[in-house]
Amino acid sequence: MAMKKQNVTEKAYSELMSLLLSGKYEPGDKLPSENELKDQFGVSRNTIRTVLNQLAVLGIIETRRGDGSFLKEIGTQIYVNSFVPSVLLNEDDLLGLIEFRRGVEVAAARLAAVNATGDDLASMKNYFNQIDKNDTSSHDFAQWTNSFHLKIAIASKNELFVRLLELIGWIITSKMEHFLYYKPNVEDSSFYHYMVYQCIKYKKPDEAAYLMDCHMKNLVLRVEDFIEYSKTHTKEDLEALKQQKYVQNIIKMEK
Repeated sequence: MAMKKQNVTEKAYSELMSLLLSGKYEPGDKLPSENELKDQFGVSRNTIRTVLNQLAVLGIIETRRGDGSFLKEIGTQIYVNSFVPSVLLNEDDLLGLIEFRRGVEVAAARLAAVNATGDDLASMKNYFNQIDKNDTSSHDFAQWTNSFHLKIAIASKNELFVRLLELIGWIITSKMEHFLYYKPNVEDSSFYHYMVYQCIKYKKPDEAAYLMDCHMKNLVLRVEDFIEYSKTHTKEDLEALKQQKYVQNIIKMEK
């Protein structure tokens, strides 16, 4: 598949990020002015202003009125957040993001089976108590599931995995509002969650990684199916699907 050509703003963003990551600036250092940056990168002042606004929203720089822009932090956050704008701006990245998540989840599960503490296991076990409730909706199930996967990342003791899964979860939720109501596959997910949990509990990293990969492979296939479904259905169809699931949940709760 051909790589998407960067537009002017994306190119300026990438170049400025490279500058910030080059080691030339320390936290607290002042960045060049908008005029200096536009000349350096050969773009308009409005483009530079858009890029600086993006960096400020992501918490990488701080802009002080009348004083300029200053670098806030270089660390995990800047590396993770540096790829956010391209993902948010390009809907075609959704499947690639899910596949990327697959790799992160598998690695996190493997490390969690090595590093998980008793407190980590107790926190993960609480997930099963929540989903066993009869009134669990599709939306609630999705939230608890995201929390469970995040707890695995926390148990891995790798801060980068935690940040990545937090970010990926937010992006996926914002892009896939209707996916929660499309073939939820709760039983399949619950089975893999339990098996991964058991492997982590009994310190079996290879088995935990394998089962997490099987779980994520099924998710990738479901997302591919949903993307194809979305191509042939209108937003009204997707809203109707959401409403139908909402009514089904109400009926289930009243029984």
